[in-house]
Amino acid sequence: MIDQETLNTFDKLYKESYPNVLKYVVCHCSNAEDIKDIVQNVYLELLKILQKDNLFHKGNAYIMGIAKNKVNEYYRFNYKAKIVSLFSKKEDFILLDSIPDSIDLQEEFIKEEDLKFIWDFLKKKKVMIFKVFYLYYYADMSIKDISIELNISESNVKHYLYRTLKELNSIMKNGDDKNV
Repeated sequence: MIDQETLNTFDKLYKESYPNVLKYVVCHCSNAEDIKDIVQNVYLELLKILQKDNLFHKGNAYIMGIAKNKVNEYYRFNYKAKIVSLFSKKEDFILLDSIPDSIDLQEEFIKEEDLKFIWDFLKKKKVMIFKVFYLYYYADMSIKDISIELNISESNVKHYLYRTLKELNSIMKNGDDKNV
């Protein structure tokens, strides 16, 4: 059982360090599918450390060290155990009556499908393009900050963004998914 003091400390450290940890993992990750797993492993490790030592005050530098180790560990041991359930998830059994009338299910489904299509499309692009998009749209970083973080010019960041957006726009308008 985790005590309240540990949870409060974890929450504070998480809020302070998450943007930097996410940027580090995105920039050092060679596969877009691994980002969430690695970030999760960083914070699981932090929670384990906090449970052992409630007086944890090492801060962001220590957490970034954990992130560096988790990225290295993830690829060194290449442990990606994918467990696939043969049964439906609990959320698949939501009763239609419990969904509020204000939600347009068809519109929400289309938005979700479009978003999935876009991220799947980006995952098939060069890793650098995916990183630029992830940092720009998900991590809400500026073009200048992305160029510094990825060690590329601002014009390259803009080029990756605008060229890929133009390509995506064309594909979405034409309904042409042959390129994906």
